[in-house]
Amino acid sequence: MRITDIDTMLLKVRLENEIADSINRVSYIGLPLVKISTDDGLEGWGYSWNTAGGSEFAKELLDRYMAQSLLGKDPLRRKQLVHELFFVENFGWDFRLGRNGLAVMAASMVDMALWDLLCKRAGLPLWRVLGGFHDRIEAYDTHGGWLSWTTEELVSNAKKKVGVEGFRAIKVKVGSPDPEVDYERLNAVRAAIGSSTKLMVDANTKWDLETALRWCRRCRDLDLYWLEEPLNPLDIRGHAILRSKVDIPIAVGESLHNIYAFRDYIEQGAADILQADSTKVAGITEWLEVANLAEAFGLNIYPHTNIQQPLHVQLAASCKNSFVVEHVPWLLDVWKHPLVPRQGYFELPESPGAGTEVRADALEKYAVG
Repeated sequence: MRITDIDTMLLKVRLENEIADSINRVSYIGLPLVKISTDDGLEGWGYSWNTAGGSEFAKELLDRYMAQSLLGKDPLRRKQLVHELFFVENFGWDFRLGRNGLAVMAASMVDMALWDLLCKRAGLPLWRVLGGFHDRIEAYDTHGGWLSWTTEELVSNAKKKVGVEGFRAIKVKVGSPDPEVDYERLNAVRAAIGSSTKLMVDANTKWDLETALRWCRRCRDLDLYWLEEPLNPLDIRGHAILRSKVDIPIAVGESLHNIYAFRDYIEQGAADILQADSTKVAGITEWLEVANLAEAFGLNIYPHTNIQQPLHVQLAASCKNSFVVEHVPWLLDVWKHPLVPRQGYFELPESPGAGTEVRADALEKYAVG
């Protein structure tokens, strides 16, 4: 089997309503795609995504510099091919410069597509290829916990998610200019969902250390399941201090781009929970490496997922230290095999592949250019 063609595309998917967290206002998803074809008729799909402009640069990086290095190669030699991507033209995406940003976005797309090819050749879904550990994966809802929503909207949504849709865990965004406002909003949600439902919060890197310490002390009575991204992700020391002084588990990973960053957080005692994202590290391969690292240190890994449930549910199902995956119902009309939780759980797919393939009508509907 040899790689014969590499096609890239860019989609722009408008959200029904603009939402906001502590640092972003989001009105659309940018979705760069790659399709890798082989001489035996298989197609493997990979993607990255962003909630701001710039997704086209990952596509261009693949088109102009990386794609040609893959043609004619054996797609089953995935690790070698992805490693070599970082040395094409040997400039700002050089492996030795830390593996961040656009280079990782582009490499993750290729890695996913190569995994998708492997699974399709085997005729199996990714979680089975990886030796699945779990039979299903719990879902937690984030769509409805937005900072731009009123307290009344938060409470109404929380009651619906728990009482009607069967979720046993929900996440609410924090990072209001006045932390007391965050407390009052969360207190109302906790009263609405009761003590048995997991309640997570996400500050999206908004706070400084002093604010985070004061906020955690104020919210001690809310029994929060975790506090996500409280500080600048580059400030490992700050996270370690925060973790040593508060009782709320600290979760990080959405903004970390390689296994070395995760290693440093673990070694410095700066996190309780890891949230690696396969589109933010170099694809499925590095995500699995982070998961194995976490397991060796007794930590759980819960993938950051706004759009990639068809992939991340399968990754979580393959790891004994992963139990829950985030759900936001964006792009359900984009994936060929979307996953939607039922009564608080994702059931595992049986379609061959990594869950990365895009519907043909979505390519027409959302294509840019």
